[in-house]
Amino acid sequence: MNDKKHWYDGKFYDKFIAPNQDKIFEQIIKIIAKDTLILDVGCGTGRLAFQLSGHCKKIVGVDLSSKNIAVANMNHNSEFNNVEFLHGSIAEVKQKYSYKFDYAVLTFVIHEVPEKERLDLLTSIKSVCGKIIICDYIAPTPKSIWGKQNVVVEFLAGKDHYMNFKNYIKNGGLDYLVKEANLEKKFEVKNQPQTTHLVVLE
Repeated sequence: MNDKKHWYDGKFYDKFIAPNQDKIFEQIIKIIAKDTLILDVGCGTGRLAFQLSGHCKKIVGVDLSSKNIAVANMNHNSEFNNVEFLHGSIAEVKQKYSYKFDYAVLTFVIHEVPEKERLDLLTSIKSVCGKIIICDYIAPTPKSIWGKQNVVVEFLAGKDHYMNFKNYIKNGGLDYLVKEANLEKKFEVKNQPQTTHLVVLE
């Protein structure tokens, strides 16, 4: 099993990065039907999983970063008894859970995945869920202050991360990827909030 190691993983991510996604999480919660089974792919430190706890039947958060999962488990308490976390990939999810999830959610995950792995990731995720909700950066990158800020943030994330981000934008972002994956868009929102692209796929 790979253990992804970014300088910002763990407590830094939990305090300074995850809270910036709350507006996106609000939209995702509105989209997801109540009492459903959720797989949060690239769950980070569990912020979305905890917010979904009162809305969904069960939430499993999976992440390749052991530091993120450690902080997620540290933040976990009895209030969230329908939330659990797993360090690993979709392969580990398949080994541990025999049932299908109603939704898989990926928030700002796809852009950091190497180009050759993106389609395989979506294919493996689709095999364990009914619908996929993805939110990531819109492409092309807007020339606004928000767009420029995104570029700076991605640059600071590290060389490999930044190169994957640039490739994701160059290839057309989610529009291109959805077409290549032969998945159907059921719902779509762009620029709410600024520079984001949210899709529901089946």
